[in-house]
Amino acid sequence: MGQQQLLLLVLSTVIVGLATVAGIQAFSENQAQASQDALVQRGTSIASDIQGLAGKPTQLGGIDLNNSPPSNEKIVNRLGYDTREGGDLSGPTGTNVVPAQGAGSGAGCTIEAGGSGSATVECKSDDAPQTVTVTVTPSDDSPVSTSFSSS
Repeated sequence: MGQQQLLLLVLSTVIVGLATVAGIQAFSENQAQASQDALVQRGTSIASDIQGLAGKPTQLGGIDLNNSPPSNEKIVNRLGYDTREGGDLSGPTGTNVVPAQGAGSGAGCTIEAGGSGSATVECKSDDAPQTVTVTVTPSDDSPVSTSFSSS
């Protein structure tokens, strides 16, 4: 081989290597963003379901978040979610972690009933850069609010 051909071979190998590294890095960043988006979607979905339950009379299966806040287990049971340990679908049942599919490993949301007519849904994942907290206050003008904090 001539020197020119060897130079082109080395140059093309370097370019392919750099493109591969850039592709892996872009994939990792997109995966973290997709996990974060899945957590936001799941938290908002749960908050919407809680808001629907709070709008129903208790005689028809609704919940009262104002006077006597229901237990977290009662909210999860009324919503009909299948709960698993740590959000892992293969884990044992019985915990109050609602799995968040599509959000990566260890993804799950916990529901905390407040005594002031509100409920908080906190969603975490090992793959997402932030924890998503969705607060539901059915009596407010803006009943669902979302905030983020570092994991």
